[in-house]
Amino acid sequence: MCHHEIVGDYHRGCGHFHGRYFTGDVNDCNSQRCKTSKTHMHKTASNCGCPAVVTENRRVQNLYQTKHPDCQQQQQQPR
Repeated sequence: MCHHEIVGDYHRGCGHFHGRYFTGDVNDCNSQRCKTSKTHMHKTASNCGCPAVVTENRRVQNLYQTKHPDCQQQQQQPR
C-alpha cells in the first residue's frame, strides 16, 4: 500500500493523533492492485474492486501534554 504523509497534533495524555491535512507527499508502492499507486492497472475503471487503503505517515506539528478534547469528554461522562 502507498504511504501518504499527514500533518497533525499529537496528544500525549491519551496517545490520540488528530490529523489536520495531507501534504500530498506519497511514497508509491508501485503495486498494480493498489488504487492510489501510479501503476494501478484499472486507471479508467469507475467501479474497480482494488483496495483503497491509505496508510498514513504521520508527522507531528503540535505536541500537547494533555488529553484530546474528545477523550476528556468521555472521561467526564458519568457511568
